[in-house]
Amino acid sequence: MQEGDPTSPLAGRIAAANTQVAGAITHLRQRLRRLRERTADIALIPNLSGEAGDNLRHQVYADGRLSVGYMLMCGLSAGIAALGLLQSSTAVVIGAMLISPLMTPIVSLGFAFASLDGKRIREAARVVAIGALIGITVGALLTWISPIRNATPEILSRTEPTLLDLAVALLSGIAGGYAIVREKGGAAIGVAIATALMPPLAVVGYGLGVWRLDYAGGAFLLFLTNLAAIAFAIGLIARLSGAAKPFADVEVNRNAALVGVLAFLALAAPLALTLTRVTHEATARAQTRQAIAEVLGVKPLNIAQLDVKWPLRGRLVVDAVVVAPRFRPDAQAEITRQLRAALGVQPEVSLQQIVAADVQSQARAMVDAAVQRTVAGITSDVPPFEEMRAALGIPVETVWTNRSEHIVWLVPMAAPGWTLADYREAETLAAAAAGVWRVRIVPPAQPVLVIGPEGDGAPAAGTAGISPELALWAVQRWGLSNVTLTVARGELTAEEAQKRAAPLQARFAAAQVAVRVDIVEGDFQFRMAPYGPTPAQRRADAAARMTARAAAAP
Repeated sequence: MQEGDPTSPLAGRIAAANTQVAGAITHLRQRLRRLRERTADIALIPNLSGEAGDNLRHQVYADGRLSVGYMLMCGLSAGIAALGLLQSSTAVVIGAMLISPLMTPIVSLGFAFASLDGKRIREAARVVAIGALIGITVGALLTWISPIRNATPEILSRTEPTLLDLAVALLSGIAGGYAIVREKGGAAIGVAIATALMPPLAVVGYGLGVWRLDYAGGAFLLFLTNLAAIAFAIGLIARLSGAAKPFADVEVNRNAALVGVLAFLALAAPLALTLTRVTHEATARAQTRQAIAEVLGVKPLNIAQLDVKWPLRGRLVVDAVVVAPRFRPDAQAEITRQLRAALGVQPEVSLQQIVAADVQSQARAMVDAAVQRTVAGITSDVPPFEEMRAALGIPVETVWTNRSEHIVWLVPMAAPGWTLADYREAETLAAAAAGVWRVRIVPPAQPVLVIGPEGDGAPAAGTAGISPELALWAVQRWGLSNVTLTVARGELTAEEAQKRAAPLQARFAAAQVAVRVDIVEGDFQFRMAPYGPTPAQRRADAAARMTARAAAAP
């Protein structure tokens, strides 16, 4: 008996083994199908196995094809979204989502992933990519031609993925898949899906328009993360419902399989990076809360604000506002030390302590902090303090921020040999390093400013005068609304001296600074006194005026 004889013992064993493997595979498929059906029943997902699933799948693929109308609606939706982001108008952004067509190709992509159909994956990914490119281009063009380019809270909140963004994308994808298989509410769910995708694309365009590649990169990572979460969630619903192509009917094609694998990696990589970053930030947030509670001796509820940023290739930045019963000067340094020991990195900590001794004061401080956070639109954006200090070049005594207007105020130490012109130039250098934040430097106060009398800012003869523009800059930085200008008239009459001072007085008045002019004897000179009279001097002047009026009375 030969080995190839079908009646040989070896051939019989091989045939029996093949039969057993085929039976095991069939049994496994049946168990998986029953598990799928049981899971679908629990989740209230209809069973679309057979012809119903085939019809739905082909309808999804047909709706997800590229068309002129799709490209037009992508452009219009992106334009409305970009304008809404620049205005920081949530209502306008939501309005843009009502016309966004991104849902159909993303649903097609999800069904293609669930069916392991490489050809359909390639086609759907192409349609999504074209829509994304249109959205980015429109956002960049509108930003470039818009007179408003400030980074609003709506823009800043979409410059990096967060755990909440990922949760919104997953829930939107699940809702979208459920609406598709139930054939109900698809339009409304499409708004939720577009909300997670079109605004980040508009922010990518904004970042390119103002050449902030960090904003563009973060928003694009958010877009890819949301796209991956939504597509995979829809694919899961399609598989559970039976609408996806059965695995037994999948045709294996090397090129199509390669495209599918590459598309999967392109979407899974950003999702994995986002999950890693979110995990790191969650760990850092927990460690920060623990460190604040230990160092300041407060409960976690006393932490009014806590913003933690830890980019994958960046520095850990912590911004916290704490209501404490007493002030501890070394708290920020101690919290920094503890975080460095716990996390193994050097963090950048900004701690603001609000002292409130009794319970009522603490409650009021917490409410004020919450209101300030709401009004200012607090986001994870933090001013680049280190870069600004380096650009300034001298020690800084005090720093505070106006988040609602994105302004950083710096009070430098009085530097020997520095003039007001040096401080104004330093403000320009610090502003160049501040990104979207505006910088205001408060120079050391001076008792008297000698100003050049000419309109071009030329100093008075024999004096070290400064230009009127520099004097106005200093007065504005000191926050003054009233100053006194003493004019030594020299050989001029009082009327002529007043006339020479009028242009300077008008220039300050245009900047909402009132100037009181005093004409005195002496060599011609403009001297501005930022300091007003003391309370005692004001009382003495008032008493003198009353005495003069009494003496003049009949």
